[in-house]
Amino acid sequence: MDDLLAQVTAGRFDPIYVLHSEHPILIERVLAALRDAVVPPAARGFNYDTIESKPTGQRIALLAQTLPMMAQRRLIYVRDLSAMSADDAEPLLSYLARPNPSTVIVAQVTKLDKRIKLYAQLSKKGFLHVLEAPRQLAPWLRSEAKQRGVTLEPAAVTRLIDAVGDDLSRLALTVEQLGLYAAGRAVTSDDVDDLVADTRERTVFELTDAIGAGDRPRALAAVAALCDQRESAVGVIVMLARHVRQLAMVYTLRQTNVPRPSWGQLLGVPPFVVDKLIAQSRGYSQAALAAATQRLANADRALKGDITLTSTLGGAFTGPQLKALGKDLAERILLEHIVDGIVRAAA
Repeated sequence: MDDLLAQVTAGRFDPIYVLHSEHPILIERVLAALRDAVVPPAARGFNYDTIESKPTGQRIALLAQTLPMMAQRRLIYVRDLSAMSADDAEPLLSYLARPNPSTVIVAQVTKLDKRIKLYAQLSKKGFLHVLEAPRQLAPWLRSEAKQRGVTLEPAAVTRLIDAVGDDLSRLALTVEQLGLYAAGRAVTSDDVDDLVADTRERTVFELTDAIGAGDRPRALAAVAALCDQRESAVGVIVMLARHVRQLAMVYTLRQTNVPRPSWGQLLGVPPFVVDKLIAQSRGYSQAALAAATQRLANADRALKGDITLTSTLGGAFTGPQLKALGKDLAERILLEHIVDGIVRAAA
């Protein structure tokens, strides 16, 4: 993306830019850069067209052949090129063989299939741009903050990424909100928790991090917090099972030739989480992870009534005793028992 923006800033324009990304903010920024460079605000009344409804190649080509009025160039923005059928694309393919040098077309595509003739040709000519999130989010986040005059403490950067994930649009918006909240001082991790992090989301991260670190007191405190928030015990078990499965998958991936950049997709996590999972997996043997998986499966069955809570708790309580405690307290005891067993198995 940086190379693309540098080309635009230098005034070197292609006849068409077709943009695809899972992050709308990246498309918005490329579009804004092209719009500012191709058609200044005073020239947009006559030289900036937007195609909102279902586009056709014929309509785009006809608009593109129109000469600019009292300006050097025209800009055409197509909101969703993927809504155009293959037959409708033929006039656009013909236009691209001899494009109007005074027109720049910018088109967003929400569904990209490079097997389609239009996209194959656009890719071949270098006109198709797939905009991806940076692999390392922390530098990107610090750069966003700097552009807005916001200072983020290192702990705030880490906490913000944990809380928001790799949603670049939300990260950028949150940086702006944090800057207003901090009112000129450096943003701390506590500010992130106060303004951004959802209580449940924060506690879930704390629980998985504590388990990964083999930190029993912190893990049990997180379980207590989730129970106090009346979080579903089944939901907590499912979340823990996913985390343990990811740690086990790290062992499997180490024994394969799968490139490290592909691990995030296979593990189902953003790239910046992969390093954390690798570090956490070192604290558990494969046998410990297998045992944890079985414990969680048994707990899931017990919560759904397939087996008794008594058997899952190793006979620590009788059926009548658990019934007397009530459903909420019995589930809390079960979660504490499961988490305690997993953490104690840490190497």
